[in-house]
Amino acid sequence: MDRTGKRNLLIVTSSLALGGAEIVISNLCRHIDRDRFDVRICHLKERGPIGEELAGMGFDVVGVEGNRWTKANYLSFLKLRKLIRRYRVDILHSHNTYSLMDSSLCRMTMPGVKSVHTFHFGNYPHLTKKYQMAEGVFCRVPDHLVAVGREQMKTLLDTFPIPEDRISTIWNGIDRAPRDPDMEIVRRYGKGDRIIIGTIGNLIEQKGYTHLLDVAGILKTRHPGAVFLIVGDGPLRQGLEEKCRELGLRDTVHFLGAVKNAAARVLPLFDIFFQPSLWEAMSIVVLEAMGEGKPVLATRVGENVHLIEEDLTGMLVDPMDVEGMAAKLALLITDARRREELGISGKRMFERTCTAEQMARRYEDLYLGILQGKAKAERPVTLSK
Repeated sequence: MDRTGKRNLLIVTSSLALGGAEIVISNLCRHIDRDRFDVRICHLKERGPIGEELAGMGFDVVGVEGNRWTKANYLSFLKLRKLIRRYRVDILHSHNTYSLMDSSLCRMTMPGVKSVHTFHFGNYPHLTKKYQMAEGVFCRVPDHLVAVGREQMKTLLDTFPIPEDRISTIWNGIDRAPRDPDMEIVRRYGKGDRIIIGTIGNLIEQKGYTHLLDVAGILKTRHPGAVFLIVGDGPLRQGLEEKCRELGLRDTVHFLGAVKNAAARVLPLFDIFFQPSLWEAMSIVVLEAMGEGKPVLATRVGENVHLIEEDLTGMLVDPMDVEGMAAKLALLITDARRREELGISGKRMFERTCTAEQMARRYEDLYLGILQGKAKAERPVTLSK
């Protein structure tokens, strides 16, 4: 605690590059009560654009160099200890495997410091073996653990030796991005009676985009006015583009690449948001789409099954069910009223449960409960519906 009575919070993560966990960290920092908490952010590897943004907003963003969990740097947590002493940290909050390990070693050797860890990965127990082993050991150390979804918490309890009274569910929360549509994209794709089906995400296996292309192939002849926009980049882009050409979809599916501030620049142009993911914990981009009032078709993975009530706040389909995806998209393509109703209901659901302000209050309750010696705070446990 500092001289003003504020609690000193140090958020620790590997990277502040663009990603779901990093967006959560940014929202938490910006919405936490600065009258009660003095917040600093430590990155173990990459400062990244979100780190730069937070620094530009006046946050103290500090780096710990060389913090890879390798033989050459196995004492790297000592650098984090120095920061903890310098800033008189009361509570550490880690957000990935490396930061969990270093924060836990600090917690073990500094009894006066409390710690919290949030799990963001959405495909337990299918984590890389070395990371799963590390998390299984070090998750025993923090004073409290947080899952970002009910489904994720179930798999965590099955995967790791975690007592139920040491873990809570706190849903991710976001701010709605102010609309700033990219007019060039509007001119190229927003013509006439076209229906734009859009998705945003890294081009990796998890996102299921190969199935999106199969769906586009089915809908191409049935609904030629529908176009698909894929916003994002990644290692599978070349293969996806090759498949797109093989299926004759060059006029139906368009790869926009990575777009900065896509939630503000591109998402407002979508008529339908489509996420065919194979797994998720709690998807940030689904929240962005619901907050924007877009009708959402997503797969039954992770917290989608609690966030989206079928045919009320969106639509759900099983992963890899290409025919099911095509059928539900066809319903949305042909029914403008249903699109509007789903978008309105989804937006209400978002506003009721998933704003950044709500998330920050829940974390504040948890921090204060831990500092006061309580097992967990009241609000983090019951968050949705």
